Amino acid sequence: MKVKVNRMNVDVFEGARVKHAILRYFVRKKIDVKDIDDIEAIDAYGHGIDLDAPLSEGMVVKIVR
Repeated sequence: MKVKVNRMNVDVFEGARVKHAILRYFVRKKIDVKDIDDIEAIDAYGHGIDLDAPLSEGMVVKIVR
């Protein structure tokens, strides 16, 4: 399944959560994964998203530090 995290396409498995997509983004950008506890995720419309929320195909996630 393809989603976007900060304008980068990320492939994740079916049933993945927002946290999984962000972790995949962190690995590709070589960001320390320990920093995931210090971020906030928002959707394309600016609404906050819980890190345990389910993803759907084509979803856009933005990270706010």
